[in-house]
Amino acid sequence: MNGNLSLAINVLCLSTSYWGYKWSTQIQLPPTLEKAGHKQFFTNISLMATMVSNVASILNWCIQRMVGPSKAREDKPFFANLSELVSRHIILPQALVLETVVPLIYWPLRLFAIKLIMQGVADGELSGPLIPISVDIAIHALPFIFLFSDHYLSGYGARFRLSNTTAWFIIVATAMSYYKFLQLIIDPATGQTYPYPFLDVPEPYKSVIFVITATIAWIFYALYQRFPPRSLLKETIKMD
Repeated sequence: MNGNLSLAINVLCLSTSYWGYKWSTQIQLPPTLEKAGHKQFFTNISLMATMVSNVASILNWCIQRMVGPSKAREDKPFFANLSELVSRHIILPQALVLETVVPLIYWPLRLFAIKLIMQGVADGELSGPLIPISVDIAIHALPFIFLFSDHYLSGYGARFRLSNTTAWFIIVATAMSYYKFLQLIIDPATGQTYPYPFLDVPEPYKSVIFVITATIAWIFYALYQRFPPRSLLKETIKMD
């Protein structure tokens, strides 16, 4: 299976994601967010996962090209199979699920309830300028478009090897880690606020938000597994 289109998609994704990440992390944060810094934002964490996935997929392309075409997984060297497993079946699905959740949450709130995702907004109007639309798209839309295209449209995608059960545990662990991470770096008693106003709520509502988000993320993973790339479906038909 030719992975040249996958390579091109990942190179483009890495370029735009890095540009957007670099631009967004130079924004001066308000005092309530400044201490925790840019690392607290879910968008930036997802961008990091995307760029790691891009690099892993690019390295995997190089390794597979070095090994040469092979019809069966058993015919490939161990390191080639390991590279394929890690890049395409562990890192990619995690990044894809994260980047599916980001625009799903961001764009509806950005368009209709901006005060829920941006600090310093009163009565739905931002007190300062928004980030340029080009950066907004680079960090809140293009990562999903590129990763989705790599999985479904490049001809190199395949059904992920992680089961739905395993994915559920990974997604829950990721959500809990992010929750604990925010608790570690944010102290409301000192005037700090959570990165998104919709998280500035008491318990158990905060935990409920994380549970709902994790559930939605898992549902999307299950849907990706239920509807795998078309190339895999064709191969399954031929095998039958």
